[in-house]
Amino acid sequence: MPWQCLERDEVERRFALTLPAGTFAVLQPEAGIVRADRALAAFGRGIDVRYGARVTSLAQLDARCVVVTAGAWVNELVAPPLPVRVTRETVCYFRPVDPRPRPAFVSFGPTTGGICFYALADTVHGIKAAAHHAGAEADPWQAGAPDAKLVEATTAWLAQHVALAEPRPVEAQTCLYTTTADERFILERRGRVVVGSACSGHGFKFAPAIGARLAALAMDVL
Repeated sequence: MPWQCLERDEVERRFALTLPAGTFAVLQPEAGIVRADRALAAFGRGIDVRYGARVTSLAQLDARCVVVTAGAWVNELVAPPLPVRVTRETVCYFRPVDPRPRPAFVSFGPTTGGICFYALADTVHGIKAAAHHAGAEADPWQAGAPDAKLVEATTAWLAQHVALAEPRPVEAQTCLYTTTADERFILERRGRVVVGSACSGHGFKFAPAIGARLAALAMDVL
């Protein structure tokens, strides 16, 4: 894929991002982000979507084929259980001083303690940032608050690269991740049941391809 090597001064001039001395940036011009709200609305067109309708057993579904994409709750509906781990991740939102558009950026390596931090544009506050897959294992049925240590670490990392209007996040949230040990997807058929576990945020980027694969598996069942 095409990429460009940018020196520190060019990165600061074009994107209002500060890099540590002795480093440079790699820019992928064709990269981007997925607007989850708009994507879900597009995927849901023409489908009978029912909110607040909990399914507790596949036996209650009268259908020749059932596709299960239950995320953190998948193992309550399928057996044998999938080899997945559920974690609660912390996401922070910040207001930058400079409102100019900036690309999504990622930093990882010795300076971040081996943790991968990422940040991308947020239409409400300006920047959304988090540590990738750094959350603790969690029970999806239990409510959880943002991890204070991850909020602190994310804030410290972002402040090194972006001038912030406020020293603390304007908001912090949590989300559940469901991942396999190697972060590969689980897309398989078990009799009349088609199982899809696409590893949360990472899998969302591949939703069209994953949906096509699950549909093919379902049609084969029929």
